[in-house]
Amino acid sequence: MSLSKKGYLVLFIGILLLISSIFFTTNWSITAWLILFIFSLLFCTVGIIMLIVNLVKQIKLEKQNK
Repeated sequence: MSLSKKGYLVLFIGILLLISSIFFTTNWSITAWLILFIFSLLFCTVGIIMLIVNLVKQIKLEKQNK
Protein backbone atom coordinates (compact mmCIF):
# COMPACT_ATOMS: atom_id res chain seq x y z
CA MET A 1 0.00 0.00 0.00
CA SER A 2 1.42 3.36 -1.00
CA LEU A 3 1.89 6.30 1.32
CA SER A 4 -0.98 8.13 -0.37
CA LYS A 5 -3.44 5.27 0.18
CA LYS A 6 -2.31 4.88 3.78
CA GLY A 7 -2.76 8.62 4.30
CA TYR A 8 -6.30 8.52 2.96
CA LEU A 9 -7.09 5.45 5.05
CA VAL A 10 -5.78 7.00 8.27
CA LEU A 11 -7.62 10.24 7.51
CA PHE A 12 -10.84 8.31 6.82
CA ILE A 13 -10.53 6.40 10.12
CA GLY A 14 -9.89 9.67 11.91
CA ILE A 15 -12.98 11.26 10.40
CA LEU A 16 -15.11 8.24 11.31
CA LEU A 17 -13.83 8.38 14.89
CA LEU A 18 -14.47 12.11 15.00
CA ILE A 19 -18.04 11.68 13.77
CA SER A 20 -18.66 8.87 16.24
CA SER A 21 -17.18 10.92 19.10
CA ILE A 22 -19.51 13.80 18.31
CA PHE A 23 -22.78 11.99 17.53
CA PHE A 24 -22.72 8.54 19.14
CA THR A 25 -21.13 8.99 22.56
CA THR A 26 -23.85 10.87 24.43
CA ASN A 27 -23.99 8.46 27.39
CA TRP A 28 -20.23 8.14 27.84
CA SER A 29 -18.24 9.75 30.59
CA ILE A 30 -16.31 12.91 29.72
CA THR A 31 -12.99 11.05 30.05
CA ALA A 32 -13.94 8.32 27.58
CA TRP A 33 -15.33 10.91 25.17
CA LEU A 34 -12.20 13.04 25.44
CA ILE A 35 -9.91 10.07 24.79
CA LEU A 36 -11.88 9.11 21.66
CA PHE A 37 -11.94 12.73 20.51
CA ILE A 38 -8.18 13.14 20.96
CA PHE A 39 -7.47 9.88 19.13
CA SER A 40 -9.70 10.97 16.25
CA LEU A 41 -7.89 14.31 16.01
CA LEU A 42 -4.56 12.47 16.15
CA PHE A 43 -5.58 10.13 13.31
CA CYS A 44 -6.76 13.08 11.20
CA THR A 45 -3.51 14.95 11.80
CA VAL A 46 -1.34 11.94 10.96
CA GLY A 47 -3.37 11.28 7.80
CA ILE A 48 -3.00 14.87 6.63
CA ILE A 49 0.75 14.82 7.36
CA MET A 50 1.13 11.59 5.38
CA LEU A 51 -0.68 13.13 2.41
CA ILE A 52 1.48 16.27 2.58
CA VAL A 53 4.66 14.16 2.69
CA ASN A 54 3.45 12.22 -0.35
CA LEU A 55 2.66 15.46 -2.19
CA VAL A 56 6.12 16.89 -1.44
CA LYS A 57 7.76 13.67 -2.68
CA GLN A 58 5.76 13.82 -5.91
CA ILE A 59 6.70 17.47 -6.46
CA LYS A 60 10.40 16.70 -5.90
CA LEU A 61 10.21 13.75 -8.29
CA GLU A 62 8.48 15.87 -10.90
CA LYS A 63 11.15 18.57 -10.62
CA GLN A 64 13.90 15.98 -11.06
CA ASN A 65 12.27 14.62 -14.22
CA LYS A 66 12.15 18.05 -15.88
